[in-house]
Amino acid sequence: MGVELEYGEVSAVDYPGCRIRVRLDDRDGVQSYWLNVPQRNTQGTKRRPLMPELGEQVAVLLDADGVGGVYLGGIYSTAEPPPVVDANTDYVRFSDGTVSTYDRAAGVMTLDCVGALLLKCGRNITVEAGEPVVVNAPSATLNIPDVNLNGNLKMKGILQVDGNITATGTIMDAGGNSNHHQH
Repeated sequence: MGVELEYGEVSAVDYPGCRIRVRLDDRDGVQSYWLNVPQRNTQGTKRRPLMPELGEQVAVLLDADGVGGVYLGGIYSTAEPPPVVDANTDYVRFSDGTVSTYDRAAGVMTLDCVGALLLKCGRNITVEAGEPVVVNAPSATLNIPDVNLNGNLKMKGILQVDGNITATGTIMDAGGNSNHHQH
């Protein structure tokens, strides 16, 4: 009983069963039986099944009668070339346009999310950077009961306070006024 490497297009996807059917090029477009899709982790550590998409060009290994087989992976072609061919770049583009890229030569990771980004953590979050951190946004809201700032605060713009200001040192403005002046 021999096995054959064949190519085709994904014609059906069974996510719960981690199986696909393939329209086989070398068999005049006949659709395969359900083929298992190998997964990276299936015990202990588990992941969402990594499944090919409908219409994706794939390679499969089939038994001689074409009944049993296994999916080997998607394949690029001249009609559908790889999006990035740099050996130093890991790249994922999701169907909605979100892109995750890591360029290990430059040491730069980029996440370009077309929707919202939500980061949740049940414990501490620490951000460390060897260079200044820049945040660009039209506005920001911090819903934090207590904020401790260890260092200098420089600000351009208007300071609006809805509440009291308490200071233990001297408050001076550019004109030399302090909290000790009298009217």
